Amino acid sequence: MGIEERREREKAKRRSDILEASKALFFTKGFRDTTIDDIARSTELARGTIYLYFENKEEIYATILEDGLDTLLGLIRASYASDTDPLTNLLNGHDAFLRFHDEHPQYYAVLMLERLQISDCLPAQLKERIQAKTQGMVTAISRVLQEGVDAGFFRPMPIEQVAMLQMGISMGFVQMMEKCGGPAEGIATRAEAREVLHDLIANGVMTRKRT
Repeated sequence: MGIEERREREKAKRRSDILEASKALFFTKGFRDTTIDDIARSTELARGTIYLYFENKEEIYATILEDGLDTLLGLIRASYASDTDPLTNLLNGHDAFLRFHDEHPQYYAVLMLERLQISDCLPAQLKERIQAKTQGMVTAISRVLQEGVDAGFFRPMPIEQVAMLQMGISMGFVQMMEKCGGPAEGIATRAEAREVLHDLIANGVMTRKRT
């Protein structure tokens, strides 16, 4: 291994170490209460070294959030099957939000929810990067909706707007489960709550009521 290659590997590892340490701090302390000094101490690096890799704390946060959004987008895309009907694909895509919460709860609780609270702190460039990731999810849901409309399975609709609203419903459902500690009043189990969610999404787009 040449000197230049070794340096690049060391730089890549150091950047990864900074992100992992920051992730642990964001998960435990939250974004606002984590400082660059905290990150420096956790990585045993000088404060100035952190700034060689990231412009500020916001860029570190955005990079970690992008990773979480990539994970969620991967779950949505993996839920799609070309030999499955549009409704099943649509509902499986929304189930991906539940899987993301269950399999990556720290990402959801600290990063996904906190994102809404600190959006005013992020520079325009970082907001655009995150928005691009979010748009990827909208596109994935929109694809399934369009297939259903084209097949006459779903009614005509403003595809992208419906996709965004449905995503909001799914994320709100997961947040309700998180905050309430269980299904809503009048719904006995999580499975029943999920079925209500499915009915809400399906009956809003189908040409006939879901049975």
